[in-house]
Amino acid sequence: MALRTKIPPKVENILTRLQGGGFEACLVGGCVRDAILGIPCEDFDVATNAKPKDIKKLFPKSRAVGQAFAVMLVDGIEVATYRNDGTYSDYRHPDSITYADSIEEDLSRRDFTVNAMAYDGSRLIDPMGGLEDLKSRTIRFVRNARERMREDPLRALRACRFAAKIDGKLEPKTKKAIKDLGHLVDMVSIERRQQELSKMLLGKNPDTALRLIGELGLLPYLFLDLVPSMGCSQLPHHKEDCWEHALQTLKSAKKEDLSLRLACLLHDIAKPACRREIEKDRFIFYNHDILGEKMVKKALTDLRFSNETIDKVCEYTRYHMRPLLYSFHMKDPALQRLIGALRHITIRDLIRFMLCDVRGNLTNEGKGFAFTLELARPVMQRIRRIEKEGRVLKLKDLPVNGDDLMKELGIQPGPEVGKILAKLYTIALQKPKSATKEKLLAEAKKFLQ
Repeated sequence: MALRTKIPPKVENILTRLQGGGFEACLVGGCVRDAILGIPCEDFDVATNAKPKDIKKLFPKSRAVGQAFAVMLVDGIEVATYRNDGTYSDYRHPDSITYADSIEEDLSRRDFTVNAMAYDGSRLIDPMGGLEDLKSRTIRFVRNARERMREDPLRALRACRFAAKIDGKLEPKTKKAIKDLGHLVDMVSIERRQQELSKMLLGKNPDTALRLIGELGLLPYLFLDLVPSMGCSQLPHHKEDCWEHALQTLKSAKKEDLSLRLACLLHDIAKPACRREIEKDRFIFYNHDILGEKMVKKALTDLRFSNETIDKVCEYTRYHMRPLLYSFHMKDPALQRLIGALRHITIRDLIRFMLCDVRGNLTNEGKGFAFTLELARPVMQRIRRIEKEGRVLKLKDLPVNGDDLMKELGIQPGPEVGKILAKLYTIALQKPKSATKEKLLAEAKKFLQ
């Protein structure tokens, strides 16, 4: 059997030299799975019966990266000796390891059957039935599902990601083990949970993965404040509840951008807290964008996302209710002011997000999205024109600054300087042709008089 992927020359070299030295050597894990699926492989891992000292002899420049786990780094590729794992008292690492006698023995310790396959250059080694599970699009724990969960509870989240990646499902015993032992995810470090969530959001079908997260009761270990969204009605403006809307909005985000996809998932996080019923089955959500920004910041800070990501998602949340795409009458000054107000995302980012948000509304079965898209096109034309003309967008874009005012007007530093600059900014927005240094200074003199 030949894998449907191109094996990099440096990986071929490692396999050839190990096998030429009298050792077994195979590709293992995710690269084998992805190659069978026809997905481009990014990470290649090698397993061998060669001990670390043998690997060092064949590759003098190699170095140990997991000495306790018999892993050597050869030209950037991890080469691991066949092993068996002991118990996992810290819910992540085995307390001890012993060398295994065969690749089949090594594969039997891995997490899922689809990740427990190896390829030695001519044949597929599949003692756990991973190929059959791939064909049926099934994610199944290797051997005892509950033991695999207790070894590393992060596997609950990984199972959801892999199921989404292969457009598949969870095998019943795997699903039950995750449901029964999902509370152990709380033992996993925040950093590992965040990394897995990020992979999930940037991977294939992130909405499918998050739907499974919700069904299995794992959402509290990622976003506790998002749990009330489940079953939170948005009638009459949305026929779907807040949770389904978040998933549909996430599904619409085709661009692989972490902050955008987080915003799609979290932008309405405050709706349950802000919901008010004005009459039977009619709800309003005043100020959910304002409260939402605070809740998003806390949620992402708790998960230890970078400040850059947090700032972007907060800005998406703060501005997602702005009527940019819903009004034919937004004048250029208002549009320029909005563009200038954005600090962490661009106006194009905001429009892209707003289109995802509209597409996530199932009430009009896509008609609302088509209508909004038509509104967005002339708005984008105006944005391009504004940018081409180099109009003032932010206060700092003014050709006049505080030093200019104090020098020309003979005034001292103080609040008056800021007030005059704010008035000049308004003039520059409303009268682009007046946004020259000379004309703005003339206006400033009028204010002072």
